[in-house]
Amino acid sequence: MFFYKGKEKNSEKVNGIILNNILLNKEKEKRKKYSKEYHHIEISMDKKLDYSPGDSIAIIAENSLDEVFDLMDFFQKKNFFFEKNEKDVMLNLFQKQLNIVSLSLNMLKKYSFLSEKIVVPLNNDDRNRKWNLIDLLKKFPIKKKIHLRDLIQIMDPIKPRLYSISSSPIVHNDEIHITVLRHRFFQKNGKRKYGFCSNFLSKLKKGDPLSFFVCNNRVFKLPKESNKDIILICSGTGIAPFRSFLYEREVHKNSGKNWLFFGNQHFETDFLYKKEIQNWKKNGVLNYVNLSFSRDQETKVYVQDKIWENREKLFSWIKNGAYIYICGKKNPMSIDVEKTLFRITKEKLGEFDSKVFIKKIKKDGRYLKDVY
Repeated sequence: MFFYKGKEKNSEKVNGIILNNILLNKEKEKRKKYSKEYHHIEISMDKKLDYSPGDSIAIIAENSLDEVFDLMDFFQKKNFFFEKNEKDVMLNLFQKQLNIVSLSLNMLKKYSFLSEKIVVPLNNDDRNRKWNLIDLLKKFPIKKKIHLRDLIQIMDPIKPRLYSISSSPIVHNDEIHITVLRHRFFQKNGKRKYGFCSNFLSKLKKGDPLSFFVCNNRVFKLPKESNKDIILICSGTGIAPFRSFLYEREVHKNSGKNWLFFGNQHFETDFLYKKEIQNWKKNGVLNYVNLSFSRDQETKVYVQDKIWENREKLFSWIKNGAYIYICGKKNPMSIDVEKTLFRITKEKLGEFDSKVFIKKIKKDGRYLKDVY
């Protein structure tokens, strides 16, 4: 096992096949206006996996072939391939193993020793830039005596990205589901760019292979006692592990009550798993659902606002033993939620006793977070 980010990574690689890649907000015109693109991805596995709700998978994305070919053409023109069959080896390395986009500052510092020009310190414009390898090579050429091998030795490997599992091992059998937001951002020059791994995943088609590792989360788990109430608080793709939780609670017919707080920007395009949530509410799996869509009205409303509105009932649940789960963006969502929960307990217990109360539910394992 390998450990990172508080999670336990199973060293055994799993080879999967994409069963479905479903765009959760299909209305193209609305999506263009609101910019977010969410994907529900279903993966079939070549073996039975031991995972449980709350676990994640680590995915090592591949570099775009277009970007890799541009790089290979550049190396060939500069006569960087000196040995027989080296080109094929390099192609595999640059596509599947080495990071060639959004280069780290550490890599840029090392590159300074290979370049004809000083790379670091960079000027103000260059320092804030997300450097791709091809752009770096063009602006800061490598010294003629440097071998391609020397460049490869200083490069970072492609890092795995973690995605919460949104399926249930009982309900979905030999499948794993994940929920992906295709991250979009703009550079200073106005050029639109996409997050490395989320862009890779968004383009996968039915039948495409995908390798990954299962990461067991020993902490972010459902209560062992099935009669315990749970409060699920999330925004955006933070809904992923709670979809897994709710399928599990439903199939086991757990007597504990379930309360969901879900937030996003727009009801029409960003209400992820809308039909499933509505069905769970209708069938009694979800006892309470509170939704907040921040951009649908003039005054922005967030999950913490809905928590505050329901503070009487919420505090009663917590006092009577309910477990609190928070998943989504650490900043600002989880921080604002924690401030609101402290505000509620302070109103009920006073400042000192409130701190003691929050500390105790954390110690008892009833206050759990999976944030990023």
